[in-house]
Amino acid sequence: MPVIIEANYAKKVGLPAYSSHQFAVTLRTELTDLSQLERTAADLYGRLQAAVDSQIIHPGHVPTESPAPRPTPPGPGAEAPWKCSDRQRDLILKIVDEHALDKSAVESLAQERFGAGVRELNRLQASSLIDELLETHGGGERRQGFRRRFAGRASS
Repeated sequence: MPVIIEANYAKKVGLPAYSSHQFAVTLRTELTDLSQLERTAADLYGRLQAAVDSQIIHPGHVPTESPAPRPTPPGPGAEAPWKCSDRQRDLILKIVDEHALDKSAVESLAQERFGAGVRELNRLQASSLIDELLETHGGGERRQGFRRRFAGRASS
């Protein structure tokens, strides 16, 4: 009784400007002698790898990497904008306000955990900070309430 073997080889190459190209080849073959499985698998892998590698070297269109605009520094007395989402900023400020947390302690926590001030945290870092503040200061049921009220907001 013949056995059908399907083999796939894929490769993804990162390119500038957060782009990538991917190429994959799949082969299906019939094998009548199972004792040939290892040899056949090795042969298929080698052929698939060679086919993909010979094609992936031609990247086609590559987006040009344009430099990100440099943010203008805030004027005298102005505060730097937050890098996280507005909802994350609002939630952090609400937690600090409702629990009367020392802003310098929260700033120190951000520096300790992420090497950046609260305003410089990206969305992922801000989300982690929010989780830690809720775990440390939210407390049980109250923490659940925060999560319910701000469900989906911290990650947007």
